[in-house]
Amino acid sequence: MKPISLHTSLVVACLLATKTLFAQAPAELPQIYKTREIQAPAQLKATLAEQRKLIASRRLTFQVANTGVSTLSLNVLAGEKNELSDAERARIKTLVTSTRLDPRYGTLLQSLQKVCFADKAKYDARVANLVSPVRNQRCGNCWAYSAVGAYESSYIKVNATASTGIDASEQYAVSCSGGGNCSGGFAYKVMEWLVNQNKRLATEANFPDTGTNGTCPIATPATDYRAVSWGVVDPSGDINKIASVAQIKAAICKYGPVAASVLVTPLFQNYAGGTFNEMPSNTANPSTNHAILLVGWDDARQAWLMKNSWGTNWGENGYMWIGYNSNNIGRRAAWIVAKKRTLVLANPTVVAQK
Repeated sequence: MKPISLHTSLVVACLLATKTLFAQAPAELPQIYKTREIQAPAQLKATLAEQRKLIASRRLTFQVANTGVSTLSLNVLAGEKNELSDAERARIKTLVTSTRLDPRYGTLLQSLQKVCFADKAKYDARVANLVSPVRNQRCGNCWAYSAVGAYESSYIKVNATASTGIDASEQYAVSCSGGGNCSGGFAYKVMEWLVNQNKRLATEANFPDTGTNGTCPIATPATDYRAVSWGVVDPSGDINKIASVAQIKAAICKYGPVAASVLVTPLFQNYAGGTFNEMPSNTANPSTNHAILLVGWDDARQAWLMKNSWGTNWGENGYMWIGYNSNNIGRRAAWIVAKKRTLVLANPTVVAQK
């Protein structure tokens, strides 16, 4: 028998390690994903195997699995429109840079900024109970979930409401705001509709998501789900830019979780945990197709904590850690300020609305 060379031994060891890595990846996942792995269709299992090889070869830092949305079309999941005309960008820039937040709300927000500091290494708005539960969109209306999610967090913050104390209707935003439909839209248009047209949202109980465009009812919702201001996180007012890490952190601390967009891919669709870092962001010419909510950060991970609208059977119970410079995250970052139910005024003749 010929002795096995050191080179051959190393090759065999590497091959065995690689085989073990790919074969055992699902076993390292939470139990729900282990079960789903067994139940996955053959084609999906093959896709996941190829994705795991890619992740290993590129030394990426996240896992994939059979998530609650793995068998759905990205057209259903990613409904943010990418293209925006130069004229529309200019209009939004003029609108947001010429509008100022009511100083009384500025004072209120400052008084509520107790545990979030942009210079800190870590923040999670969930710990501060400022994030409503993860929702599950039923068509390409992620843009409505992004905007409503930001609104709900602001409402919780401004009104000192429990995180489960508000469930506003994304369907009402789809049917009434003019921001888009089940085939796509823009989160900022919901914010503009709420503030600049002085509209309000219905409750989810009265106007649930039907997975269709729906028809806007004639009657105004009997809620106090109104807003007083909104804006673009990037100081230039350019809604299409990727806001900087410092700008987004400051906005989260001042206003609460912010709506933003990201470029979704099949790897993103199957994300099951870890820090997502598929591709570097293209700050010069970013493109995105999905709207989400940024609720925190971790400098140790160099990542944002992102709330999605694909249910809790995706990612880490509906959330993702995504690298600061990954997949154009942070494009179209925007904030909104909910109307306070009662606001003590220095001058009672002044209405607490812009």
